[in-house]
Amino acid sequence: MTRFLTALGVLLVFGVGFSPFLAQQLWDDPFIIMSSPWYTILLFTGIGLIFIPTILSSVIGVGKVTKGTSAVGVITGVKQTGLMVNNQPELRISFMVTRTGQPKYPAELKTVIPLSALAQFQPGALIPLLVSEKDPSRIGLDVKGQLSQEQLQAMMDEQLMKRGVSAELMDIARNGERAYAKVLDVVPLGTSGSDRVKLRLTMSITKSNGDVFEVVTEKEVSDLVLPKVQQGNIVRVVYSPQDPSKLVLEMQATDADVKGTFGV
Repeated sequence: MTRFLTALGVLLVFGVGFSPFLAQQLWDDPFIIMSSPWYTILLFTGIGLIFIPTILSSVIGVGKVTKGTSAVGVITGVKQTGLMVNNQPELRISFMVTRTGQPKYPAELKTVIPLSALAQFQPGALIPLLVSEKDPSRIGLDVKGQLSQEQLQAMMDEQLMKRGVSAELMDIARNGERAYAKVLDVVPLGTSGSDRVKLRLTMSITKSNGDVFEVVTEKEVSDLVLPKVQQGNIVRVVYSPQDPSKLVLEMQATDADVKGTFGV
């Protein structure tokens, strides 16, 4: 809409500005047009259409995305534009955007943020977004909460698969049997990425019916989770009923895990 109004303004200014030359050719008197009351009105209307939409887009949100595809954005940068609207700062926010079935990509959004909400818009924060279906570079804040928990989980599963987590393990995490496991032995196998450690874990697992079995498995865990999987600790696991040796650690995802999944 903003581009349409700006283009209309350019055409109007061009047409009005050209009319005196046309009058010179037709009647040998350009002032016939320039002295007309509509000349000044149309000229200033055209100028207004060129500049006003840009101002309105900051003040009342013209041109902002309010409908589109749900997405998740991790804030990568925040800058103040210097504009204040009703004592609220306008920010230029950079995101790494994740949509279902699409690769992650960077995008920017310029919007006014209430002072009371500034703490939520810091680098590393996870923000629900809307992406224009016609132009993916145009994004908006999902203020109506259109992003459901199911969509968020689906996007997270998709990103985890791209990072090497198998569909089988994700299926076990959703549909497997939950149990408690005692860590019997921990063998570090090296690092994987800047904040992840690969371990060989030997665990004693107690099923819901009281049966106990041991399993040896290799897992990658973040530095924040590492203290929870030390020898002698009790952890929750989810194992496959068909093959109990296949399991996942049931631990709450940390902020670093989520940001790493959706971020750079």
